[in-house]
Amino acid sequence: MIIVLSAFSILLSLVFLQISPTQTASSTRHFLEEMQADIRYTQEVSFADGKSHRFSISPDTHSYSIQSNVSNVIKTREIPKHISIEKGTLGYQIVFGANGNVQKAGTLFINAEGGEYKLVVQVGAGRFYVEEL
Repeated sequence: MIIVLSAFSILLSLVFLQISPTQTASSTRHFLEEMQADIRYTQEVSFADGKSHRFSISPDTHSYSIQSNVSNVIKTREIPKHISIEKGTLGYQIVFGANGNVQKAGTLFINAEGGEYKLVVQVGAGRFYVEEL
């Protein structure tokens, strides 16, 4: 009986070792989907209000926010601790004009445990996508 319990506990510990990377990958996917939805929301609000809005990343506070101007924050979200964002040619903000078009095209780099991603914002209509590197 001791042998069976030992074998069972070893198998059970192997299952827990495999759950952690899966949980981190799932958390990363969820964050990327949520961030893309928030960027789309920023664009939609800009178009609907007829005013400029910005999606701004703050690496110091490990969060990002949607702002209609410097003092009016619409939404703020925390960035998970295992994810870091590095500015590329875009800097740390995406600004949408009153017509929903992006004011500056460029890239951001997102590093997570187990993967690296690039957010690309295209010039003109404000199209963007995230690709795995």
